[in-house]
Amino acid sequence: MSFPKPERILLPNGLLVYLFEDHELPLLDAAIDFKAGSIFDPPDKAGLADLTAIMMRAGGTGESTPDETDQALEFMAAQVTIFAGDDMLGGSVSAVKDKFPEALRIFASMLRAPRFDPSRLEVERARVQEEIRRRWDDPGEIADLNFPRLVYGAASPWARLSSAESVGRIRRDDLAEFHRRYIHPNNAVMGIAGDFDGKAMKKLLEETFRGWTQAKVTPPPIPKVKDDFQAGVYVVARPFSQSHVEIGHLGAGRFDPDKFAIKILNFILGEGGFTSRLVKEVRSTRGLAYSVRGGVGLGTDRGLFEISCSTKTASTVEAIDLIRRILRQMREEGPTEQEVKEAKEASINSFVFSVDGTVNFMGSFLYYDFYNYPPDFLRTYRDNLARVTREQVLQAARKRLDPDRMVILVVGNATSFDRPLQSLGLGEPRPLTLDQEPAALPAAR
Repeated sequence: MSFPKPERILLPNGLLVYLFEDHELPLLDAAIDFKAGSIFDPPDKAGLADLTAIMMRAGGTGESTPDETDQALEFMAAQVTIFAGDDMLGGSVSAVKDKFPEALRIFASMLRAPRFDPSRLEVERARVQEEIRRRWDDPGEIADLNFPRLVYGAASPWARLSSAESVGRIRRDDLAEFHRRYIHPNNAVMGIAGDFDGKAMKKLLEETFRGWTQAKVTPPPIPKVKDDFQAGVYVVARPFSQSHVEIGHLGAGRFDPDKFAIKILNFILGEGGFTSRLVKEVRSTRGLAYSVRGGVGLGTDRGLFEISCSTKTASTVEAIDLIRRILRQMREEGPTEQEVKEAKEASINSFVFSVDGTVNFMGSFLYYDFYNYPPDFLRTYRDNLARVTREQVLQAARKRLDPDRMVILVVGNATSFDRPLQSLGLGEPRPLTLDQEPAALPAAR
């Protein structure tokens, strides 16, 4: 399999750009990633990065109002997105070839000089606050949002949750300050893929981003993740008709030397669809889950090992018991040779599909470049997967799975469970209430 070879250029303002020429269709896509995100939110203004990204897209530019900006993009049938993650703020623009220069100009204006229109800010703030208020209506979302707080600690930037109150404290000046601190060309990597001439594209980029100056970016220090969470059973009591369970503990780092063995372990354990042990045993054979999946996550610091399961209220504890047994068996015995063989083949095929096409490859390339993976990471990915052995997967399981020290978070109607949660033998369940401030959750030891 051959990969596109991008041309690497560095604009005078420090913006690193990779060019992926592909003349198959008269379309162009651009993407940009900044080293910014919610981990840099002030604790009392959680949600700032997200609202900044929303308003960079929806709040107009220095040249046009929000409505004028939207109308111009709609007229060109151009698509623009801007989002914030944990440690990344990214954006993209897509348009047909003859409209791309103007679409890129508007996108650049959003990045370098967002208007942060005050009226649109109030509209978007109210929408975000309403989404926050509704998130406790779904058992899966309750579990997904609270599980990291129990493992990382509620005060950790990797687990910080916005609230209607914290979003309400964010002012336009806060958006402008976040933008001033992080959204600079020398703090980003960009890619452009599609039907263009390289020489003409360089000229377009220099003209479009001229005047966007670089600046020193000094993010606040982020505390290292501590492995001092309180294992045990936690319960969010809700009168739902089904339960949602999250089980796990800390995962691994992005550059863990066992990352390829972990990839195969995850596929066999819970990320391989109907071929994974969790799905086969918990859902297909025993009928104890509507859905079940999970594995060892690789994070910028430490990811999460997390198994998610939706089950009937009357089978909640039985499902937890079975998941724990499967984890223990995997840690003690490891996978079979056949499981490893099939997982490697499926993972290699999945990888090939994920980077098929220039735009898809650009997305993967930018991701790994952003996080400082080795330059040959994609080129050697399949070979590294193919070299994984059963013994390596077993050792990864023994190092990364700890069935005796896990957080088990259960969202549901405990009065209707098949048996008391105390029967798990993990001590008295600890109740969580969702109207607590983050600091009110059980603290790490």
